[in-house]
Amino acid sequence: MKSQARVVIVGGGIMGVGLLYHLALEGWTDIVLLEKGELTSGSTWHAAGQCPHFNGSLNMTKVHVYGTELYPKLEKMTGQAVSWHGCGGLRLATTDEEVNWLKYVYGISKMAGYEGEIIGPSEIKQYHPFLETFGVKAAF
Repeated sequence: MKSQARVVIVGGGIMGVGLLYHLALEGWTDIVLLEKGELTSGSTWHAAGQCPHFNGSLNMTKVHVYGTELYPKLEKMTGQAVSWHGCGGLRLATTDEEVNWLKYVYGISKMAGYEGEIIGPSEIKQYHPFLETFGVKAAF
């Protein structure tokens, strides 16, 4: 093992592996990643592939949008299967306060370049016909 490097990354979760990947894309070569176990075997494993665009932070939403654009390309770029299945999701609101939060997050998503929509109970059934919508005011 090397005794020094330009960059030492501690942790082989999504943040560490992602940082290593992006530094390598920029041409950096003197990088060491340290991981005590198996790559992505910690909390990253439990949340693999989750890129929810439902987020109150513009920067985190941009990260998630970038992830959903990058993951489908990784298999072709690396030759490694990533088993990415972009399936979407629904976030339900049952109170006026939650509807306002949906509208806020919708605005952030649009600023990040993601086109979602706020829909009512009847449209929810088009996406998920078995979902009980009693008391649901809206969904994103």
